[in-house]
Amino acid sequence: MITPEDGKKIAEAAKQWLGTPHMNMGKVKGVGVDCALLCMAAVEDAGLMHKYKVEIEPYSNEWHLHHSEEKMLGYIKAYCQPVEEMQPGDFLVYQFGRCISHAAVYIGDGMVCHSMVGQGVILSNLDDVMFLDKKGRSRLRGIYRYEG
Repeated sequence: MITPEDGKKIAEAAKQWLGTPHMNMGKVKGVGVDCALLCMAAVEDAGLMHKYKVEIEPYSNEWHLHHSEEKMLGYIKAYCQPVEEMQPGDFLVYQFGRCISHAAVYIGDGMVCHSMVGQGVILSNLDDVMFLDKKGRSRLRGIYRYEG
């Protein structure tokens, strides 16, 4: 199990990707990364997982619009455990469309680091309207902590 210090390392590593453009299935700092691979890269950059340990099947950036299979959540559950209370370094997963399709790294103080189409890697407040559906309900579906 990782320590709170490890979680802070993950959060700090995620912030090092700020400004990297969004690129579906990308994982090259400064060149391109998507939300799911940003989470993986943060764990790798924090020194908690060997780079390229996880093999990801190719996926469309529109998967969530046409499929209900929880591909992203499956990868997260393989390496993380659900938790109730957020700590820096935790992964927050959101549902857009038919399944979990967005992930962010909680960095503390009510802020997340994530990669958005058209914006790249940015910081957002947990209360940002982008994390709400059209009825004002939260899209957050879970909080997960990397287990190692």
